[in-house]
Amino acid sequence: MPPVERSAMYAVCLLAGTLLIIVAAALHPNLQGDGAAQLAMIAACASWRAVHWAFLFGFALSLTGLVGVAQHHSGTPGEGPTRAGLTVGVFAYSCWTVIVAFMVGTGWSLARVYDSALPGLTATRAVFLYDMSHPLGLAAQRLGGFALGISTYLFGWGVLRGRLLPRALGWAGVASGLIGLALAAGFPETTKADQAAFVLPVLWQCATGLLLLGRRPAGAA
Repeated sequence: MPPVERSAMYAVCLLAGTLLIIVAAALHPNLQGDGAAQLAMIAACASWRAVHWAFLFGFALSLTGLVGVAQHHSGTPGEGPTRAGLTVGVFAYSCWTVIVAFMVGTGWSLARVYDSALPGLTATRAVFLYDMSHPLGLAAQRLGGFALGISTYLFGWGVLRGRLLPRALGWAGVASGLIGLALAAGFPETTKADQAAFVLPVLWQCATGLLLLGRRPAGAA
């Protein structure tokens, strides 16, 4: 595949992946209350599995696109930071996958059991299992937000050093990364502020995908 076509493919993957994540986040129900209340909300959400599969497919596409961002800076002073950003980004999305995969699999199954068995001992057990396992997913999510902040900072720094993309994009990446990791570090994993740690990094990736569309990679004729 010619370098220009390969670069466009990565850009499309990054743009499509982040758009999937943004749409899924917008459609995700606002879970509130104790474990029983959350399981009832999950069971009542007809689009629950579709929303979470959109997240998971978006993660895979976004990571593919970030490979292209790193490759775009190959042979420039921004190569080191963007490669480091890609490595940390893989870890970040892996952590984020833990909570999403839990909710689309175990969470959905427990919600169906709770909904069909209410009231009764089986429903009580479903709530117990959810309450005991959900905190692990939330902890992984918080770590993922922190790591994605670091990754976005590194990508932003790489853009600034590589000077192939607008400097405004580089500074936006640096700022988005710092804000994201500060939110993840400063707020408990049960708060909306902690979840907000993902917002700016994902929006930055979306903007980067748009800018990369139609651009030639470094060294292309």
